Amino acid sequence: MALLVLSVPSIVAYHRRVQRLRLVIVVNVIGAFTGLFWLVALFMAVSMRTRDPDPTLPAAGYLGL
Repeated sequence: MALLVLSVPSIVAYHRRVQRLRLVIVVNVIGAFTGLFWLVALFMAVSMRTRDPDPTLPAAGYLGL
């Protein structure tokens, strides 16, 4: 359970598709047990820019009818 809580910033960054996911993961791993850097990683995960969607894929909800 503790590992799940400590990995929340990485999970949030992955689901948001942030541009610098590796940086969030590194800060999260290094600072997971200090608390301060865990908060920094969480802030980074929710505030960083997201990657643009792949233009070759159809838009979400498109049925192709």
